[in-house]
Amino acid sequence: MDPVSELRDAFGPEPADEVLLAQGGAHSALSIGASSARTGRGEIESEAVRDPAPPRIDARPVSSVRDLLARRAARARTVEVADELRPPEVPRRLTLGRPERITPSGGGALARETTFACAHAHGSRSLADGLVFDAALLATTAKDERVATLDLSRAVFLDTETTGLSGGAGTYVFLVGLGTFESHAFNVWQGFLADPRDERALLQETADRIAAASAIVSFFGKSFDRHRLEDKMRMHGVTPPFATVPHLDLYWPLRRLHQGRFENCRLKTLERELAGVARADDLPGSFAPAAWFDFLGGRPHQLEGVFRHNLEDVLSLVALLPHAAAPLPVRAKQP
Repeated sequence: MDPVSELRDAFGPEPADEVLLAQGGAHSALSIGASSARTGRGEIESEAVRDPAPPRIDARPVSSVRDLLARRAARARTVEVADELRPPEVPRRLTLGRPERITPSGGGALARETTFACAHAHGSRSLADGLVFDAALLATTAKDERVATLDLSRAVFLDTETTGLSGGAGTYVFLVGLGTFESHAFNVWQGFLADPRDERALLQETADRIAAASAIVSFFGKSFDRHRLEDKMRMHGVTPPFATVPHLDLYWPLRRLHQGRFENCRLKTLERELAGVARADDLPGSFAPAAWFDFLGGRPHQLEGVFRHNLEDVLSLVALLPHAAAPLPVRAKQP
């Protein structure tokens, strides 16, 4: 099997237009048949096209592994959080001043810590149930044999809130959620950047906590959270821990297992359909940057909603972990 075909088998069926390109087929209005509507983390839905679409910039045959990977990476980066660009339909609760329960953390950063009993139910099962799964199956769906030997009871469950999707000096990671199992409990440390001048302290403590873990568990974190943190750590002279700590990104095994079963493979869809999680009055992540900037400007803000959103994301990583350990579905070969 050639490398391009091997990758297609690993990632699932190609969109119809890309299959045609790979076969050297020409695009017509009838062969396209749909336009890409971005709807969420790592997922694209289609809607009918009324007028012929303009020629695509990448309208060329898929001729190499590098070409196929580049297209998939570009598609994932573009749609990862597009659903959060829609504003909510109801007003959110505003507060003034520093968020509640923010105290100096052991490493010098400011943080909020929340502890849950392992029996705490997030969705239809307890947090303790998140560690009950077949490690060999998880390694297969993750396509990483190292996962089979990891002690995920010592892993850190990572989710971040940032001021933008791109990297660089102008993007701040202002909230870092790190969940860990400790002494029959699950603790969520939420490092908070109350002042941009304290950025290095937050990044250093984040790096130290990740480095002490057996592994990182995230959702789309290999493509987003890791790079936003790593960029800023390097700018501040903080040694990033990501090269030495194994990283399990749940988005990819869950997508391989469930693509096509639900309307999309967004975190909120998968947590609802697989783990029975129903969020009440969740603040979309797109409101996080404005909430932080309002706080810095001394205006009423929605940071409490951002903290809650981040906390729920971390808990959902635990709830979804066992659902990533299942036999891969048998997919039909491309003709």
